[in-house]
Amino acid sequence: MAKPTLSSKIGTATKLLTYAENVLQKSKDNADLFTDAAETIIELEAAIAAYRNGLTESAYRDMRQVVIKNQQAEVLKQVLYRYSLYVETVANGDPNLILASGFVPNRSTVQPAIGMSPKANDLRAEVKHTGTNSVNLRVDPWKPARFYQFEFRKAESMNGWTPILSTKSRTVIEGLEERQEYEFRVTYLGTDPRPNYSETVRCFVV
Repeated sequence: MAKPTLSSKIGTATKLLTYAENVLQKSKDNADLFTDAAETIIELEAAIAAYRNGLTESAYRDMRQVVIKNQQAEVLKQVLYRYSLYVETVANGDPNLILASGFVPNRSTVQPAIGMSPKANDLRAEVKHTGTNSVNLRVDPWKPARFYQFEFRKAESMNGWTPILSTKSRTVIEGLEERQEYEFRVTYLGTDPRPNYSETVRCFVV
């Protein structure tokens, strides 16, 4: 049964913007097929505009603008993910309806997982390159996952978690504070958006 594809289509900044713009345009052109998506389309259009502007501003390599651009990318990915769940429900496996929304139907033989995603397993965090203020994360892959939502915050902090969406089971968290310990967790995101977090792990940034 076909479902909207995300992970292989948004791996780079250019791919993310192009794919999102296509979804927006096709969904507008075929709005009569997705009658309950009006608010999401408005949200998607705003996220695309913000991300496009962020790409332009970050081209000058101002670190603050790069951070803002990365945050805008996360927002855009989240909107696309939520919208893909709606499209999947409406399409009910029909690849023509998925194409009408601007998403590309998958060709995978992997059947979509039903219900809540399993608990993410074996999360590892390590500093591979000292002085870069970054931590490398990896978790056991799960084939039905559309995204891996990695999250981090300062250890012992009561602040909320900062999410980072990745299409792969590994990522690098950058822009962390030197000589600061952080804690990390991750959840798979499949057809059910409810998180099922891994055990929390810690890593000291050097």
